[in-house]
Amino acid sequence: MSYFRTDRGNKIYYELLENPNASETLVFVHGWAESHKIWREQVDFFKNDYQLLLFDLRGFGLSSKPTYGYSLKLQAKFLHALIQALGLKAYWLVGHSLGGMITLQYAEKYSPEMFGAVVIDTTYFLPIKMSLWRNLGTFFISKTLRQIWQRALKSSRLDTRRTLIQDLITDADAVPLYVSAANGISVVNFKAHLSSITCPVLIIVGENDALTPVDLSQRMHEKLLNSRLEIVQDTGHMSFLDKPEEINSIMASFFKKRQLASK
Repeated sequence: MSYFRTDRGNKIYYELLENPNASETLVFVHGWAESHKIWREQVDFFKNDYQLLLFDLRGFGLSSKPTYGYSLKLQAKFLHALIQALGLKAYWLVGHSLGGMITLQYAEKYSPEMFGAVVIDTTYFLPIKMSLWRNLGTFFISKTLRQIWQRALKSSRLDTRRTLIQDLITDADAVPLYVSAANGISVVNFKAHLSSITCPVLIIVGENDALTPVDLSQRMHEKLLNSRLEIVQDTGHMSFLDKPEEINSIMASFFKKRQLASK
């Protein structure tokens, strides 16, 4: 088990899956109440062609859970410090939901260092009242996420996928409420400055995503000049879990196009 120290002795858990034949690294940024384990099917798909970096955001999984320091800018800062410490040069960020917001926050400042980014079922801002999100942590974990994952659990026929979803439910239950509340405040106050993002961005959204609806991804696509939008049919906020084969193929095509353009 590997840890990267941040502030005041706090630690970020990470796994670097090295590939001596790969020239590029995919950095996966999980969402709210998730952990590095959520990318299991992406790991299986991409591990032969890329080096992979998985980690747990501050407050989640095996990382430290202090009572402070959950702004998206700070999460992006810690991620950049980890990437720098590992000496990664040619890398992509792939973020889901909250992780997609952190990816956009990261790209605002560090676009010149990146090959590009993929944001899945996320948004660059939340057009809703602050009052609706004050108790988001409790509601989000106990209601919304559990409902989404329970539906996925019932619809999945693969034992490996069912085990993964059950792990996610367990991880969500283990997140302290103060962590959820702090992240809720950070999300409400978030608005990415898309004009600062110069690297290529792939936007993926499930057509039935109720948490970060399609119209928000369409607006983000219109504002990001160097972006591509993919709307995935018959899926919602966990599109990459519902349809991993389709999502993985879309991402692989995006990465390959950048590789061909650079030759």
